[in-house]
Amino acid sequence: MKNKLINFWYYHKIPLIIGIVILAAGIYFVLTQRETIKADYDIAVVSPHGLSGEQREQMQSILEQAGTDQNGDGIVAVSIHQYRFAIGAKGQDREAVAGLDADLVGKVSGIFFVDNPEGFETATNGLGKAAEAIPVNELSRFSGCGIDELYMLTRTGADERYTLLKSTLNQP
Repeated sequence: MKNKLINFWYYHKIPLIIGIVILAAGIYFVLTQRETIKADYDIAVVSPHGLSGEQREQMQSILEQAGTDQNGDGIVAVSIHQYRFAIGAKGQDREAVAGLDADLVGKVSGIFFVDNPEGFETATNGLGKAAEAIPVNELSRFSGCGIDELYMLTRTGADERYTLLKSTLNQP
């Protein structure tokens, strides 16, 4: 029996080690995927001023309270993407512009908070209709957040979940 074990280890140690490493990597992948919270809503803020940390937390809290769990994980999670630049201005931050372009092409965000809805509509070829922009100061849930100069736009052709969120935010 001892010789069989020694021979087994001698001939099969490499495949056995590779199998153990693959098994450990698979277990690690499954555990990290279970613990990762996926956002129910992706929101973009396009403004040269952006949001302070406190404003971002307030906005996230308001949106999470107004939203519903879309992916069945029992948590309403909102991801806020900030793009700090003025639409149409010269000398823009290239990373912010590239990030917004990727967001628009990838159809990541469904709602945009912008400071210039007409400029946004023009720059994005109508992905957000300026005529449908709602000033944040008209949304009672956002009173006291300090983001009154922004407008809320829903992406043209956005999922129904964003339309529902918009209507919930628009209620007094």
